[in-house]
Amino acid sequence: MSTTITKYLKLGRITSWPAFSLSFLIPFAVGAYEGTDWARAILGFVVLILIASFSFALNFYSDRDSDRYHDGMQKDMNLTRQPVLTGEVTLRECKVFCAVTVVLIVILAFLVSNLFALLTLLACLLGGVLYSHPFIRLKTKPIFDIACMCLCCALLFSAGYTLARETMVGWLAFVFFFQVCVVLYISTVVQDYEWDVQAGLRTSAVVFGKRKLTNAMWAVCVTMIPVTWLIVSGPYAIAFKTCAVLFLVSSVVYTILSWRALNTPRYTLPLLDRFPHATMITAAILALMCLGYAFSKVFVTNSLP
Repeated sequence: MSTTITKYLKLGRITSWPAFSLSFLIPFAVGAYEGTDWARAILGFVVLILIASFSFALNFYSDRDSDRYHDGMQKDMNLTRQPVLTGEVTLRECKVFCAVTVVLIVILAFLVSNLFALLTLLACLLGGVLYSHPFIRLKTKPIFDIACMCLCCALLFSAGYTLARETMVGWLAFVFFFQVCVVLYISTVVQDYEWDVQAGLRTSAVVFGKRKLTNAMWAVCVTMIPVTWLIVSGPYAIAFKTCAVLFLVSSVVYTILSWRALNTPRYTLPLLDRFPHATMITAAILALMCLGYAFSKVFVTNSLP
């Protein structure tokens, strides 16, 4: 029984859950207030983790052709040992896992709210089906690969805020988080360049080249400056303003590190490749801090006389 659970947790890529959870826990923490329904929020968290599990599983299924070429040192896990590629999970088991998680996502999402269901199902469609399904696989379509995944992440950001406020996040916040995702995601596309070339995949990095695509990160950082200014000078919560500034600074630093990595023998993702365990632990700590901050806003405020 424990072996079965373990292999399906691998299929859902549990090692990425801490970092993935920040995409919805940060906006949840920012939006949380005394009227936030904590029980419904927890149900929403389950839905979002299921979306991650479905998307990662389908990606494992579709990426069997490219994952076999990896050097085993990438990201949060050794992709040459991913469960579908090694046979630990059969293709049929993977399909069943994806089907079951989709059913659960649909049912549980609508139990939270119609708006939440709309956002999460769109995210699931983009980040799971359209991005990875073998018949569509936008991952292999230049520009569409980046746009698809980053729009998915922006929808998850909106879903996290919806769990806190029961309303849609503002368009400015949506655009800003989309820009942050573009900066972060481009580096992962660039890093996969060699393996995607060997697998015959036409990703944005393969078509435009690693250097040109990395330079595009600078262009995105520039466009983030006026958006950040509008947020900081606008009628937004101090927590959101602070997050916007931190994200802008982090994006610039991340871009610098990514650009410098182009001149090294092996392109490595900033922090994650060099310190994978520390990065995952840090992400988990940040996720817990977001939950703690949201908890204090919801319950401590309600307990005050």
